[in-house]
Amino acid sequence: MFTWQKLLDSLGIYKEIILLIHEKPDGDCLGSALALGHHLLSEGYQPVLYYPEPVSISYNFLPGQEMIKIYNKKELPQGIPVIAVDCADVGRILYSLPQDVPIINIDHHSSNSFFGDFNLVNSDAAATGEIIFELLSSSPQKISAETATCLYVALSADTGSFRYSNTTAKTFQIAGELLKLGAKIGFIRENLFDRRPFTELLMIKLALTNMQFSTEGKIAWSVLSYQDLSAHNLLNTDTESVISLLRSVEGVEVALVFKELEPSKVKINFRSKKYLDVNLLANEFGGGGHARAAGCSLKGDLKEIISSILERAQNCVLEHLTQGGDACGRRA
Repeated sequence: MFTWQKLLDSLGIYKEIILLIHEKPDGDCLGSALALGHHLLSEGYQPVLYYPEPVSISYNFLPGQEMIKIYNKKELPQGIPVIAVDCADVGRILYSLPQDVPIINIDHHSSNSFFGDFNLVNSDAAATGEIIFELLSSSPQKISAETATCLYVALSADTGSFRYSNTTAKTFQIAGELLKLGAKIGFIRENLFDRRPFTELLMIKLALTNMQFSTEGKIAWSVLSYQDLSAHNLLNTDTESVISLLRSVEGVEVALVFKELEPSKVKINFRSKKYLDVNLLANEFGGGGHARAAGCSLKGDLKEIISSILERAQNCVLEHLTQGGDACGRRA
């Protein structure tokens, strides 16, 4: 069992710690990393979360923003150990990992590549926040209210506010424990659910304008081109609310959002509702994630990428409807 003491032992004599998150971090990723940072601080360590740009306005309310350092170089400082949080593989990390220092990998994605010297990976966990909670619970130092707030956001984000199929009795139990520890539920509600940036509404408007359906309404998808995003200053706006809306449409099984981050670079988000394993679908295009939520990034012509992924998604849905089971991951 990977306990808090084993984590400290793996860090050895080091006191400075680099925390790394994946590109476009969601609430689980950022909440888990900041929670870990808070606890390391309480133990006398000096954690710094490196990221090349300001984090999304959606999560700038999380306690611990002072730990985030905007760092634009590709090479990280040498001689400082790294803890990667919620990163399935090194391709999702925006920096080159340093040599000759411990690399600790904490994650819950089934597609994790176990790239660390020490790997704390549990794909049965609903969120990386669950793993961090159990890790910190083995520490003699009590979990603070700030840490509990970050972890509650982590759980809420990756379970769709405790609505998705990955939500378990254990998830609710942990959420209850976090509330007992001082997680500020009113503060979280106000900032996470009752505060929508105007740019998010513009993104939703644009996505709904471009929304299309296929396979008799089983697939809903939208395209956000670089030209449109840059014209409305939306390149750094999160698309989580967009794909959640598409997924929620009655009769839809698979939702896809194609976001062109820059010319010839496209990020694709996949979501499914009941039966299609979009992790397997994303795997076919070099990505991954979870059975009901996954993603990938591709380089190339936007129209060709859309055509390729849409065709494969359509085939997966049709094969399921005619043969049962999950056809994804068995491309001929």
